[in-house]
This record gives sequence, C-alpha cells and structure tokens, in this order.
Amino acid sequence: MNANEHNVDDGGLPFDLERIIAETFVGEIDYHETVESTNDVALAHCRHRAVDGPLLVLASQQTRGRGRGANSWWSADGALTFSLIIEPARLGVSQERWPQASLTTGLSVCLALDNVVPGISSALKWPNDVFLDGRKVCGILVEVGDGSTQSLVLGIGINVNNGFADAPAELTTIATSLADATGRAYDRTDVLITLLQQFETQFRRLAAADPQLPADWQQRCALRGLIVTIETQTDRTTGRCAGIDPQGALVLHTADGPAKFFGGVITRFE
Repeated sequence: MNANEHNVDDGGLPFDLERIIAETFVGEIDYHETVESTNDVALAHCRHRAVDGPLLVLASQQTRGRGRGANSWWSADGALTFSLIIEPARLGVSQERWPQASLTTGLSVCLALDNVVPGISSALKWPNDVFLDGRKVCGILVEVGDGSTQSLVLGIGINVNNGFADAPAELTTIATSLADATGRAYDRTDVLITLLQQFETQFRRLAAADPQLPADWQQRCALRGLIVTIETQTDRTTGRCAGIDPQGALVLHTADGPAKFFGGVITRFE
C-alpha cells in the first residue's frame, strides 16, 4: 500500500497512514497487518526497486523480528514495529558516518520518549538498544540495503501497549513497555510520528557533524561506570565502561589499559 497513491479512509487501520505522510519526512508507506520481519520486507524493496525518498515499512504485528546476529525480537499485540529505508546521501550523511547510524537512531528514540513519557529516564545501551527506567523498551537493527542506490534500513521494535505479563520468563525482569511503565495506553500513530520527526532531526545533525551529537550519546550511555563484558569474533573482554567516544566506539578500561570496540555483543554488565 502506497500512502501517496491512496485516498481511502484509514479509519479501519490501527495507524493513520495519511497523517504519518503529512507530518513526517516519510514519502511512502508499505503497510502490512502481519509480517515476519519488516527489515526483510525493506531489504527486498532495496533489491527490487529504487527508493526515491524515505520509505516506511510498517506492520501492525511482526512475527519473526530479527535482532543482531542470531537474536530475535519478541513482540506481542500493541508493539510498534517498523523499518525505515533512507538514502543517507540525500540527507547529507557520508558513508564514513554510517557506523554511527545505530547510535543516532537510538538517540532519536530516547529524545522521542522524552516527549511521549516525560519524567521517565531513557538511555542507550550500546550499540542498539534503548532502556526505559533501566529496562529494555526498544531494539534497533541497522542494515545496508543491496540495490541500485545506497540505502540504510533502520529496523525498530518498540514496546508500546504490549504488556509483559505473558512474555517469556527471561524477559519479564529485563524488559518493559510504555504501557507497563506508565499504566496507560498510547496511540501508536502519535508515538510513530514523534519518532520519525526525531529521526529526521538527528540524522540532519549527523550529516552536519554536530559536535554536540557525540556528547548526547555519552550523556545517554546506560553502561557508563558499569563492569561490562563484550564478545567479538576473536575475543572476550571485561572492563569498566568509560562511555562512548566521538566515533561511536564503546570504551572500556581493562586490566591491560583502555580498549575501544566498534562492534561486538555485550554479554554481561553490572
């Protein structure tokens, strides 16, 4: 469904597609009631067609969401799951800054949550999660589109109205949703529009090399001061986290001195 090409009443849908187009920088929406993975659909768009402007792949429910590596994203009715295809060059983001896209996306989510749930602290868990009041509320998966134009796919799963009473046991103590945190339900269109507006603003800052942007990542770093264990393809390292450096690397103070990581999996923090 292309929201630019239809004039039907969206009243039967859980999202107001025409309002999303009108109030954000999104140029097109591919909406699905149910989809296995919005990122898979978005990557298929990149392979098979040219994406002229930001294209939003939006699903009311996602059944097999993907995280980094072999991780999966659990979601239930009421979650907000979508993928946004952007052409970084159109936004002025050079390829050398692509590795900072995940942190910039995460910061956008944090700033949006400041507006949606004011008074509840949000933080970045490097490199691709967002915490709300100390619990995971959002997962991010950034992938490079394989097509005729150089695109990035920003995959987002954010717990909005889905409670965790029926979630897998391993999630009930570490995850939360906006509804669980505040005791009220949210209009997912409102939340989505707030997120998309922040994405545009923060990626413009990334393009302009805003010197305050790395300071904002650092201020939101959920791991700073904690003892962190990170696994890479070749090693496992433990140290006290000093935060995120201006290039987007996680900095640990280890027994062998400072160490920087541009990739890896956080397996433990305390």
